[in-house]
Amino acid sequence: MIPDQEMPAGRVRGFLALARNVLANSDERARARRASLIALALRVANAVLAYGTQVVLARLMGQFEYGIFAFTWVWLLVFGAISTLGFGDSPVRYVAALRETGEDDQLRGFLRFAGIASFAAPVIFAVLFALGVYFAGSWIENAYVYPLLLMAVAMPFGCFQAYLEDVGRAYFWTMPALFPVYILRHSLILVYMVAAVALGFEASAVTAFACTILAMATATIWQSYQILGRLKKTVPPGPRAYRPKEWFIGSAPFAVLQGMFHLFAYMAVIVLSFFVSPAQIGIYFAATRIVQVVAFIPYAASVGSAHLFSASHAAGDQARLTTLTREVSLVTFVASTGVTVLVVTTGLWLLQLFGDGFETGYNVLLILSVGMVARAIFGPAEDILNMTGFSHLSATTYVVMVVINGVLNVALIIPFGITGAAIATTLALTIRSIWLAWAVRQRLGLDTSIVGAWALLAETVGRWRKGKAANPAQ
Repeated sequence: MIPDQEMPAGRVRGFLALARNVLANSDERARARRASLIALALRVANAVLAYGTQVVLARLMGQFEYGIFAFTWVWLLVFGAISTLGFGDSPVRYVAALRETGEDDQLRGFLRFAGIASFAAPVIFAVLFALGVYFAGSWIENAYVYPLLLMAVAMPFGCFQAYLEDVGRAYFWTMPALFPVYILRHSLILVYMVAAVALGFEASAVTAFACTILAMATATIWQSYQILGRLKKTVPPGPRAYRPKEWFIGSAPFAVLQGMFHLFAYMAVIVLSFFVSPAQIGIYFAATRIVQVVAFIPYAASVGSAHLFSASHAAGDQARLTTLTREVSLVTFVASTGVTVLVVTTGLWLLQLFGDGFETGYNVLLILSVGMVARAIFGPAEDILNMTGFSHLSATTYVVMVVINGVLNVALIIPFGITGAAIATTLALTIRSIWLAWAVRQRLGLDTSIVGAWALLAETVGRWRKGKAANPAQ
């Protein structure tokens, strides 16, 4: 902790001094803040780029083909998360913990084991999935068959990128961890798709997924060079120790968690495919792409803080864990609310850019925005559970809430269509957020909600009124 500093001259210069400390210091909190700022900048850029890509795809393909692409993309996210067996997400926990405890042999073993598992397992899963689609072709609508087969080819690349991203996050290599996934990959999808149509290929979901495969392969090669090259320079050479059983058990909940996360987030798209046309799915998906920018705020905070939750818990430092929780809760809520207001005020215009008829999804956008704010109110409860050995609780909430979300969607989509899907999703998101915050309070005695973070805000304002710079740790 850095002691309070008297302001050089006035409050403004005091806050500028605080900003310099955050940007220049080398302690873990300052590095975490810089990582979060870079992550947020990349995700904002990704939001703009992804939105532009989706607009171009929708205009090129039309509502029907775009709806097919959206449906298949959802399944890519779901199966991609599950097929890593959790090793695409557990490095941010294990790497931080093993570095904190100085177990270098275990660290070297885990990095190799997780890297192999995060690519080999998805390859096997993709082969089995493709065989299933091939033999079940007569029960699947023809328009979905070839996009699903191409999705299977893309799966291993996306999974290995998830592993590389998590390793980079654990070492604060934010740019090489996130840039290939959120900027390079989307840029290449857009470039390849426009080039393919210009060369005479049909603007269809099949062409879009072929371009996705090329984009993912290119981005994976570049990211592998960046992350694996840095690991060789950073991790000291030596023997490797392996604890495969422990790592499988510890990583498996992440596979369930991430798979259920995508099922939970996109349950509406899946259920809609049984009751509405692909064109209606495309309209709903377009609205989710715009609202998704709000979810980048918790993600950015997670990049800079998730591994610190793990390290603080491993060190038994409850005070540090409490301070970090309050800080992340406050920043996440304020930023999420501000971005939501921006999304709501510009949402209609953004939907109209997708093409004729997409503006009918504005009610969907409004309803989903309410759910995003509700999620922000209850703070980083999920990250805390995942990073402190309670990931099985997060996974349990997802499994239960996926079922509830599915039931709500069926019940509300039949009478209300895509508006009912938005209502169901918002209700389920709010219920789960409350459940997670309650679980953290029960297990760790932490209040992750904005109410708990209010003490931090009151203390910061009090310091400002007294003419002192706030403690940089807060």
